[in-house]
Amino acid sequence: MSGAQAEALTGFVAKWHAREPEMAIAEVFCPPPLRERYRAWGALLFELREAVFELSDPRVAMGKTGWWAEELVALEQGRARHPVTQALADAPPARWTPLAGVLIEAVQGEARPAGRDAAFADVAPLAAALAAVEAELFGRAAPDPDAARAVAAHLLAQRLLVGMGGDDRGRVPMHLQARHGLTSGQLVEPAGASARRDWAAELAEALPRALPAAPLYRRQRLAADRARLARARAGRPDAAPPALGSLLRSWRAARAG
Repeated sequence: MSGAQAEALTGFVAKWHAREPEMAIAEVFCPPPLRERYRAWGALLFELREAVFELSDPRVAMGKTGWWAEELVALEQGRARHPVTQALADAPPARWTPLAGVLIEAVQGEARPAGRDAAFADVAPLAAALAAVEAELFGRAAPDPDAARAVAAHLLAQRLLVGMGGDDRGRVPMHLQARHGLTSGQLVEPAGASARRDWAAELAEALPRALPAAPLYRRQRLAADRARLARARAGRPDAAPPALGSLLRSWRAARAG
């Protein structure tokens, strides 16, 4: 990459790290030859997640997701334009075009799932496509059998943490709203805290125990998601992850590969 491209990539990585500071710590355990790819992949995941799940205007979401879908196809064809995709241009070939198609479908998904199974089913195609590309990027013949579920839980956990103010109410399933006798508006208020904690608990229970065949990035992200959901279950969803805890979790995840 040129100096200008590297500087631009650093800006997108910083944007990602602002949301997930534990991953800035985790990357120290990534072998130096793979670190740029590790960082670019994390930044790309953040951008795709934001485009699909975090833009309030559906037209803007569709437009941005469409742009990223085109960029993924361009990456597969050797025409990457964005600093994040340019940083992945020399990585092993991956199924970027199928991911692009799934991305478009994901932005049209069901915003208020009826229950946990429906919530996971809605994001399952995107999670599977992301897990497949991730495995290819980091030299795995196939994804870990549980990697797609880990990615799905990550997507839903992140939406819970940042999306309660959206129309989808962080994708908290309607069975929890009914269980606690809440209106949609009350989910985001103090009265909705129990429902939010219950959803964090359900997501934590859905996480795989381990991902021995997954790349380092996914093993570390799984450990970080487990810790984030534990804080959410305790009623502290906005608490910053302690640096020492993040360091130890990332180290253990790196050793488990």
